[in-house]
Amino acid sequence: MFLARLSVSGRFLLVLVIGFVFQAGISVVSLIDLKRSLVQDRVTEVKHLLEVAYSDVAYYHQQAREGRMSDGQARAAAADALRSLHYDGTNYFFVWDLNGTSIAHGAQPALEGKTFLNSPDADKNPVVAYMVARLLEVARSPSQEGVSTYRIPRRGQAVPLEKIAYSKLFAPWGWSVGTGAYIDDIDEAFNARALSLLWEFLGLTLLAGGITYLIGRDLALAMGRLAGRVASVARGELDGDVPDIERRDEVGAMARALLVLRDTSREAVELRLDQLTGLPTRKLLMDHLKGALALSARNGNFGAVMLVDMDNFKALNDTHGHDFGDLMLREVAQRLSLGLRKCDTVARLGGDEFVVVLLDIAATAAEAATAAERVAAKLLEVLGRAYQLGRVTHISTASIGITLFQGATASVEELLKQADLAMYRSKESGRNACRFFDPEMEATIRERSLLESELRHAITDGQLLLHYQPQVGPEGQVKGAEALVRWEHPRLGMVAPSEFIALAEETGLIIPLGRWVLETACRQMAVWAGQRPTAGLRIAVNVSARQFQQHDFVDQVMAALRSNGADAGLLTLELTESLFVHNVEDVTRKMELLKAQGIHFALDDFGTGYSSLHYLKRLPLDQIKIDRSFVRDVLTDPDDAAIAKTILVLAQTLGLEALAEGIETVDQWEFLAASGCRNYQGYYFSRPLPLAAFETYVSRRSAAPAPVDASA
Repeated sequence: MFLARLSVSGRFLLVLVIGFVFQAGISVVSLIDLKRSLVQDRVTEVKHLLEVAYSDVAYYHQQAREGRMSDGQARAAAADALRSLHYDGTNYFFVWDLNGTSIAHGAQPALEGKTFLNSPDADKNPVVAYMVARLLEVARSPSQEGVSTYRIPRRGQAVPLEKIAYSKLFAPWGWSVGTGAYIDDIDEAFNARALSLLWEFLGLTLLAGGITYLIGRDLALAMGRLAGRVASVARGELDGDVPDIERRDEVGAMARALLVLRDTSREAVELRLDQLTGLPTRKLLMDHLKGALALSARNGNFGAVMLVDMDNFKALNDTHGHDFGDLMLREVAQRLSLGLRKCDTVARLGGDEFVVVLLDIAATAAEAATAAERVAAKLLEVLGRAYQLGRVTHISTASIGITLFQGATASVEELLKQADLAMYRSKESGRNACRFFDPEMEATIRERSLLESELRHAITDGQLLLHYQPQVGPEGQVKGAEALVRWEHPRLGMVAPSEFIALAEETGLIIPLGRWVLETACRQMAVWAGQRPTAGLRIAVNVSARQFQQHDFVDQVMAALRSNGADAGLLTLELTESLFVHNVEDVTRKMELLKAQGIHFALDDFGTGYSSLHYLKRLPLDQIKIDRSFVRDVLTDPDDAAIAKTILVLAQTLGLEALAEGIETVDQWEFLAASGCRNYQGYYFSRPLPLAAFETYVSRRSAAPAPVDASA
């Protein structure tokens, strides 16, 4: 490769030359734009002056039309007026008819009456003939006006100079009226600017060249010193110091890597590499970690320890045998090594566990976390590619735990333990992921692991139940209910949804949980349809994005309705805006299939996520729910009040029903009602109620339509 053959100084010189060429190009473009701008300004000036002369011609023509003078008198008066007009001391106006005959000429009256188009006069004075031909081209053009450029001497001079003229046809008389200005002063301004840019360019070139020389010389000397020390380490001379270790650039990074290499090489005879992968074993890893901690203590920068564990590796061994497992481990070792810097370390702890040590990655914890996460994402991508193991093609992923270190705040054993805990957290989050360690992680992992196990049993052991929060209409009548899941834990009592819904989302339990909610709601909907107080009540069921994305979600919903004999027209599925971020086409298709069966859709928490009018217009929605965060301060925060009103107007414009949730006071209810809202939900009407309490509430409300504060 060409660059590989260049010295450091040569590379700096190449960058400098490229920069100079680029700067020169910018300067040339700038000069071209400057001249274009100056010429355009002159054209604008000449055009403006022409309008003065043109208005005089029009004036005398109007006098003739009104009978105040004859046509001949008007033409003579107009010619006299233009002949006498001058500006800037030397510039003048001229008139030619369409045959090329001069009618009036403010600079050379002797030309008047002569014809300079296909005539003897034209042959005698070709310069004037060329000018007249250019002017008449403009007069005969569709626009009948425009710019002409030609070269003609100044009066009393012999050297032709470039001139810009603007002419306009006065059609009633067939006159081409024009004026022009020389642009030699523009060339002078252009040349002055070009000379100025040249001096600036030369000055910058000298400055950049000097700076480049100093930087290149410093870097070349440092690289020479480092190359000499590398050669001495290769010869086994391990006692000398490593130069330039305090530098903050790439040379310093290489010097620090060489320092680690020198320190670890002192015990190279005693250390053994892993026979399968060729990577350092645990003993060498521990020494590398100690060196990394010492380096971090010296320079104050952060490093990172990553524990990499291959997902479902045991299944490969059990299915195809250990030989294939060994092939995969060798491939994993190679991919990890290629994905890191030379100064970083990758080691094999045993089995399918590997450790990566990143040196000197950032000066702050936040930057170090970002850098480590970037490396982990790269490793996950590399390790997730297919493995060709002889005749077997195997697909695998990895789970990575990360812990950061700065100095000797933790021992190497503690760092490995922390990375191990973080790795198990990544496995619990669904594998093929990375997670960071924090001091509370161990306790959190144990608690969440226990809760996950108990939640799995809760779904199958009948510990879940539904509460129903009434949704009321404008007169306070109950129109339906939102079904909200509750967990009656045998040990912890009633567990709030906020404590297990997020866990269900992370672990994938939200899919069987959501299916249970849908099935139970449909069963209850069918029961209510046969009871007089609750007949016709709608039930709204929340559907998570992960549940909706199941390929057979439409079949699940229809099966739940059919198996319970429930009316699809009484079911509302509440979706959140996050569902529409990815694959909106699939979402729309499923919604339309269910909509065709009579099912209604509500957009939950509207305005808090990825709101888009495009989605609202495109999706087959029936209802928008105003989020409680806007309703809560609707009386005290003008912004929330404005948002609530805007959502109501938007819903009305799009033909959608609006429902405000989280109403807690009569004042909130009255404000929303006055703003056009007709459907409500919140503690002011009722908290979510167990089944029996909800049915009692409905019976009582059917006899008393005015809302009653649930706290009363």
